[in-house]
Amino acid sequence: MDETPRHRLPLLSAGQAQKEITHNEALTVIDRLLQVGVATRGLGSPPGSPTPGLSYIVDSPASGIWTGQEGKLASHDGFGWIFTDPVRGCLAWIVDEGVFSVFDGAWSTGGWPASGLAIGGRQVLAAPAVVVAPPTGGAVVDAEARAALAALIAALQGQAIIL
Repeated sequence: MDETPRHRLPLLSAGQAQKEITHNEALTVIDRLLQVGVATRGLGSPPGSPTPGLSYIVDSPASGIWTGQEGKLASHDGFGWIFTDPVRGCLAWIVDEGVFSVFDGAWSTGGWPASGLAIGGRQVLAAPAVVVAPPTGGAVVDAEARAALAALIAALQGQAIIL
C-alpha cells in the first residue's frame, strides 16, 4: 500500500475497493498525531483501564504489551494499543508536567515553557526581570535619563542580550 513519507498515512489507489477503510485509517493516524497531547511520559507499562483517545510516551524500561516500544507514542483506541514512531520535530504537550517535549531522535528531557534560551551556546533571557524607572523630568532630566539608560543597559546585560 502506498503511504505518505512523513507520517505514513495510507494513500488511496486507483481502482481500490473499500476506499473508506483506507480513508478512515488515515483519519485515525491524523487524530493521534495532530496537536499531540500525552497524559504522561513516565509509564513503562500500560495503565490498567486505558481511556480511548489518551496517548502516552512509553518510558524505559517498558513491560507487558509495551515491551520494545520505548519512546513511541502509545494510544488506545478502545480495542487495543497502537504504537506510533514519532518523527523528528514532533512536539507533544505532556499533561502531567505542564510542558512541551520535542522529539529529535529522543524526547527532550527539559520542556517548555522554558526558563531561558540558548543562542550560540550563550544562555539569554534567563535572569529575573528587573524594573527600570523612567525619567520623571524636571531640573535633573539629564541625570535621570543617564540613570534610566544605565539601568536599561544593566538589565540587557543581565539577560545576556548585550555584553
